[in-house]
Amino acid sequence: MEAFCDKAKTIHTIEEAIVLLWEAIPTPSASTTEALALAIKAHEGQTRKSGEPYSIHPILVAVITAKISNDEMMVQAALLHDVVEDTSYTIEELEEAFGADVAHMVEGLTKIIEIRDEEFVSTGSDDRLINSALTFRKMLIASIKDVRVLVIKLCDRLHNMLTLDALNSEKQRRISEETLVVYAPIAHRLGISKLKNYLEDLSFYYIYPEDYEVIDTYIQKNAQNLQMKLNTFVQQVKMYMLQNGFDEDEFEVFGRVKHYYSIYLKMQRKGVSIEEVLDLLAIRILVQEPLQCYKVLGLMHLSFTPLISRFKDYVAVPKENGYKTIHTTLFSKEGIIEAQIRTQEMHQLAEYGVAAHWKYKEGSSQVNLKMVREPTLST
Repeated sequence: MEAFCDKAKTIHTIEEAIVLLWEAIPTPSASTTEALALAIKAHEGQTRKSGEPYSIHPILVAVITAKISNDEMMVQAALLHDVVEDTSYTIEELEEAFGADVAHMVEGLTKIIEIRDEEFVSTGSDDRLINSALTFRKMLIASIKDVRVLVIKLCDRLHNMLTLDALNSEKQRRISEETLVVYAPIAHRLGISKLKNYLEDLSFYYIYPEDYEVIDTYIQKNAQNLQMKLNTFVQQVKMYMLQNGFDEDEFEVFGRVKHYYSIYLKMQRKGVSIEEVLDLLAIRILVQEPLQCYKVLGLMHLSFTPLISRFKDYVAVPKENGYKTIHTTLFSKEGIIEAQIRTQEMHQLAEYGVAAHWKYKEGSSQVNLKMVREPTLST
């Protein structure tokens, strides 16, 4: 996904967008090929604010959808998501050409636009904007019965955020505020951390550019040192695991710098500067079986000093959206590092949330929507 997000900003032609689509779906069905052709034809002559052909947008939304889910009907709906709203095509025509399921999803995506137009205030004070965004979010969740529609809409919003440079600064801020209040929390409740983190960081960049710059400058300036600390800690963890009964092919360990918006929130909560944030680094340890998570946990707590107040066991007590991971924070010579311990299956669920049902499993497209219902949806 990281490579795609970088690449998406450089796509300026329909042909380039199509190349990415077929990379994401190497063996497309005839219906997907037809949906692509119809999207290009329907949006012919239309352009985005950047001046580029409009059909680049639905194609790249379809690429993101394909990366999140293996459901080709969702990809087809993504390709066609603006057709009814912006062209003369009707839902009935789409249903005849692509079936009731695809038409149903396109209709749901069109309905979101209608709800937004009714509920969302685009001008006025920040308080009015946030209040109307919260109302819009509640209406959206109450009205959309198919979780696949929400997933496609999140993919649509991600591409819009990736191409926000074409708009003026006021629109950039307003769209980013809407994204942070409406769409990032939905991605969080659906458990799709990949989308949530991108939506938050992109919104953060436009809403608080000076704060973003402070964090980015610090991270870039200290990138080599941070990476060395990560590498050293990861190697230590691997060594301890190999010395304590794990085979090399039974686990993975990788590290990362935490994403910018989460660092910003930590700074705000604690009232500290970026230099005073001690836990900028995190590692993930992936194992094969749930019981191994606890063996790794014991090994980490015996090998490093744990910060017990930061310990969370979401394997024994999963979050409402099904998220399962053991969180612990460890002191080492490299500093304070958060460790997340999970199985490979838990990892896919953590990264893709409800979409993991389509990306990694065969079966029904029906997913329990209780996980996104208000009032537990957080901002």
